Amino acid sequence: MAEIVITEFVDDATVQNLSQDYQVHFDPTLVDQQQNLPILLQDCRALIVRNRTQVTSKLLKSGPNIKVIGRLGVGLDNIDTEACQEQGIEVCPAVGANSISVAEYSIAAMLILLKRGIFDV
Repeated sequence: MAEIVITEFVDDATVQNLSQDYQVHFDPTLVDQQQNLPILLQDCRALIVRNRTQVTSKLLKSGPNIKVIGRLGVGLDNIDTEACQEQGIEVCPAVGANSISVAEYSIAAMLILLKRGIFDV
């Protein structure tokens, strides 16, 4: 069984990098087949999700060996962090991963406001 289960899209380079050191089960369609997750998580040590996979207390109980959950993106609304804490599972969100994009968007929005005369300098 896989040591790492990835349930949603991740770029190929990341999967290849992880596969050099770990047994990885990567299936971006798993998010739409969550009934199959408990079987895959039985021997899994790490779970990597994005925003659609619902990591509930019930799901976590099907993976007694899970030590870490990686969240690709911001926000933890889809992860039961209390259940993770109770089971000693570390949750690692991608904090700051989109900070450059947010900064670029903010600058662009300010320039648009300036151009339209909505904002004075």
